[in-house]
Parts: sequence; C-alpha cells; structure tokens
Amino acid sequence: MGIENVSGQLSLLRVHDRGTKFGPPTDQIDVEVVVQFAGQPPGAGAYGMQLRADANAPAREGMLALLRDGFNHGWIVNLDFDRPPGRKNVVLFRVWLTKPPRPTNLTQTSSATPAKTQPRTKTRAAKKAKTAKKAAKKRTTRRP
Repeated sequence: MGIENVSGQLSLLRVHDRGTKFGPPTDQIDVEVVVQFAGQPPGAGAYGMQLRADANAPAREGMLALLRDGFNHGWIVNLDFDRPPGRKNVVLFRVWLTKPPRPTNLTQTSSATPAKTQPRTKTRAAKKAKTAKKAAKKRTTRRP
C-alpha cells in the first residue's frame, strides 16, 4: 500500500444517493461520487469519494467542482488514492486539474520577414472619390 496517482481525461462522472455504493459485492466502495478515465479497458476499476455532512464536506465539494470542470472541459484530472490489495475500485482523497498542452504554431512569420498581403481591389466608390479629388485639384491649379 501507499499513495498512488492516476491522471487523464474522464469518461464517467457519476453522482448518486448516499448508501447505494458502487461496484460488485467483492469490490464495493461506499461513495456518492464515482469517476472513470477515458481509455481504460472495461472492468479496470473506478475511483470514488463520499459527499457527507462532516468536517471534510467543504473539501469534497471543492473536489466535486474540480471533477465537473475537468469532465466538462476535457482537462486532465489527477487523483491520489490508496489501493487496498486486490481491489480495483478505490476511494480517492485528492483531486487537481491540469490543462492539456496548447499546440504551438510553427508557421509563424518573424518580424524580419513580412507576411505576403493580398493585392487591394478598389471599389467603384473609392475610384469615383479619387477621380473627383483629381478634378477638384485641377480646377484650383488652373491659371486664368
């Protein structure tokens, strides 16, 4: 025994009534919140925690909020737990989130190399305005 850790994206977040337990009779955990990770084979086990009105209630409500955020946003959920020998389903005691790494944009242009721009096309109104400006300039520069 000792502290173990698991991390990944959640595929299951289940909250159920107190006392209903989770798992087969030989591997049950008395919890109200159950999570499983994406990519685990069927029967790989589950991780759970209690939501009881005791001294740990504020921390467990916070952990449930983190699990919800991780599930809803696809973030990486990290759990710490103690695994009793021969058990697949375990009770967790610590939760934290990390975001997946952002992809880097390898095609960025440097400031030394200006990006190519598309040629501008003048609209009919812009052409008309330019022609009117030239005509006005000619009228003011004519000598009598």
